[in-house]
Amino acid sequence: MQIDKLTLKDVATTNRQYLETIFALGDGHMGVRDSIPFTGNQQATLPVMLINGYYATNPITYGESAYGYAKNHQTIISLTSPRYLDFATEKTSSEIPGDWDMTVDDAVLDFDTGVLTEKFQIVTCDHHHFELVVKSMIALDNSHQLFLNYELTSLDYTGALRFTRPIIHDVAATTADADDPRVAQRQSGLTNQFIPADSQQQIEWQTLVASTHQQITQRDWLTSFPTGFEVYGDHAGFHGSGTIEVQTTLSWSFTRQISEINQALPDTITSWTNDIVDRNRQILTDFWQQSRVQISDKKLQTGIQYNLFQLFQSAGRNGLTNIAAKGITGPGYEGHYFWDTEMYMLPFFIYTQPQIAKQLLHYRFSILPQARKRARSLGVTRGALYAWRTINGEEASAYFPAGTAQYHINADIAHTVKLYFDITNDQNFLREQGAVVVLETARFWLQFGSWQQRDGRSQFCLYKVTGPDEYTALVDNNYYTNRMAKENMAFAAWLLENHYIDGDADEQAQFTKASTNMYLPYDQEQQVTAQDDNSPKMPVWPFATTAATQYPLLLHYHPLMIYRHRVNKQADTLLAEMLFPEDQALEQLRRDYEYYEPITTHDSSLSRSIFSILASRLDDRDKAFSYYMDTSLMDLVDLQGNAKDGLHEANLGGSWLGLTYGFAGMYVADGKLHITNHLPTQITHLSYRLRFRGRVMEVQLQQGCTKVQIITGRPLTMVVDGQQREIALESVANSKSS
Repeated sequence: MQIDKLTLKDVATTNRQYLETIFALGDGHMGVRDSIPFTGNQQATLPVMLINGYYATNPITYGESAYGYAKNHQTIISLTSPRYLDFATEKTSSEIPGDWDMTVDDAVLDFDTGVLTEKFQIVTCDHHHFELVVKSMIALDNSHQLFLNYELTSLDYTGALRFTRPIIHDVAATTADADDPRVAQRQSGLTNQFIPADSQQQIEWQTLVASTHQQITQRDWLTSFPTGFEVYGDHAGFHGSGTIEVQTTLSWSFTRQISEINQALPDTITSWTNDIVDRNRQILTDFWQQSRVQISDKKLQTGIQYNLFQLFQSAGRNGLTNIAAKGITGPGYEGHYFWDTEMYMLPFFIYTQPQIAKQLLHYRFSILPQARKRARSLGVTRGALYAWRTINGEEASAYFPAGTAQYHINADIAHTVKLYFDITNDQNFLREQGAVVVLETARFWLQFGSWQQRDGRSQFCLYKVTGPDEYTALVDNNYYTNRMAKENMAFAAWLLENHYIDGDADEQAQFTKASTNMYLPYDQEQQVTAQDDNSPKMPVWPFATTAATQYPLLLHYHPLMIYRHRVNKQADTLLAEMLFPEDQALEQLRRDYEYYEPITTHDSSLSRSIFSILASRLDDRDKAFSYYMDTSLMDLVDLQGNAKDGLHEANLGGSWLGLTYGFAGMYVADGKLHITNHLPTQITHLSYRLRFRGRVMEVQLQQGCTKVQIITGRPLTMVVDGQQREIALESVANSKSS
């Protein structure tokens, strides 16, 4: 089944901040939260517009500083919402808090066109009633235009009506929690300069950020308004007056266009037309054709379509931006890019939208100079170290144990370059950009690591690192980090050997030696893959005496309290085992899963999808389904309780991984695509499309039956349910199990 829309019936609550996130619109460059249009109703909202990569810096103040600490905060800028349109009757005004009480009656987000339609019921303080219908749409053709249409119907008022559309309106958001490191607000230092317009129906202005010298230009156009209304525009916005009668509907339309950062606006601006809607429809038709997922469970179908739609809206497309932790749906985590993009979101784009994936990877290539500089600050004279959290490529994490020390980001980026190449066979990208990223990240490991005697032989070790689990910091030989670095260096050696990049034989040999002899910790006593050298020896967290209200632990306990216990925020060692399914036998994976599951809090939204995937691999289908339900519906049910600050973008990607890597057991090894049917009994049918080396394919799973079909492209040899099979165009590989 396909779900064509999301409605209020599909979401957890009508809390305003939450709805602002859930019904946010974006095009990868601009993101507009679903704020109420009246400025007098903004006391408890985050009525912002965000521009991907548009940020301010502020010096980080340390009580005790040290060499190499991050210098500046980087904070995405919250701009005035373009949704504002205020009305006033003879005695009341929606600009005055409490004068116009507004409740949401309906909201429909159309997955086929990107049109958001909302209906509000309004009661004024003098007991008049109105109905307001707002339609919103962002063009998805990279023109960066937002179209807005307002229809105001008077139910019992006849008389004078004024409207104002403020261009710049400051509202103090109330959601920021000074004790929550996931949320931050800082001074942005904006200045606005208005540009003379040729028409009273257009306003154009530039907004400059003093600290970063970034500039955007906005143009607002009043494209239609009611007959008989007088209208004029100035630096405060648009103003107009006229009359309205009972049971009369009046309509206003606006177009807001945003430039790329430090670039001029295009000369053309358009109004909302059927052609614009049709263009969006075609773009989304192409997107769904390549990314289509069909699942027999209606709730899960709604969840996956919503998640993929929002991923598509959040992905930077210009090669200079990425996907922030909250995308452009909210200012949580300050708009920073983390490893989330590479490990959770990029696989979806690589397998379905490779052109977007290529642009996201280009961002990492573009900030390679900053990564080289960061490596030097850590005493590494050759190679690069990518910033843990950043917008401009420089490190913005003020807490290095859970920031800079997560060196695995280097290998995460290299891993995704390899995955992109494995899936697309894009030789040009590898030669021109990808190979140098892999080589420079691999060089970091050679200098950062050291040789030590372990288990009777010399092995390559990595000391004082933090893995994905931020509740276990500054450890020796984190398994995930070591395993990822092992792949990073092996891939660098392969690139040198196959002349994708120039290098010398000695360096190639060093990569091969370090990769081959990478130390991977193992606890012989408990027969489990060890997270690091020390974790198995530490006391287990006192789960039995920890109240449910004390989670997430990071908000209630000092880091040192957490660090000295065996407790995981999220999948760590298990994440490595998910990424490299041929590393361990199922018996070992089962022991590891049973060891780590009880000590994992899932305080991170990145966790449950990995546990679902591994439960599928272990054929614990009920558990896989349970974890997947939480993954797929996380934001729609507000599982983490903080969707108001923005969507959990990595989890959106994780919901696709849960279906493909989990239920379908998909992975690539030695150039071959593997599919294994682990469909839970709660699901009767699952199908999804992917692209693999120039082919468009469809995987279809039913209980006891697996089908793989090539829709376009050359024949393919792959592994289906453990058996090697040949698939030709329009033929179907069938696999049935009892």
